[in-house]
Amino acid sequence: MMEIQLPASVWTGGQEEAEALLDKWLVAPGVPVRKGQVLATVVLVKAAIDVEAPQDGQITSIAVQDGESFGAGTVLAHFDAT
Repeated sequence: MMEIQLPASVWTGGQEEAEALLDKWLVAPGVPVRKGQVLATVVLVKAAIDVEAPQDGQITSIAVQDGESFGAGTVLAHFDAT
């Protein structure tokens, strides 16, 4: 099982203390996805960031719900590759 997080590079350049908002999950747990497919949209400092599938597979559980804020290093979801 994998953990889905925003890449560390998102939190650099003065954003280390910032919080992000998980705007919307675009895929429900258990739905198969393809590598690179957008899983969720996150807002950080008024910029929307798409969260992509790291491999083919499916989200097994969502840790941060739509509308919840989170900080650097937070696990957004768990993912099983196929």
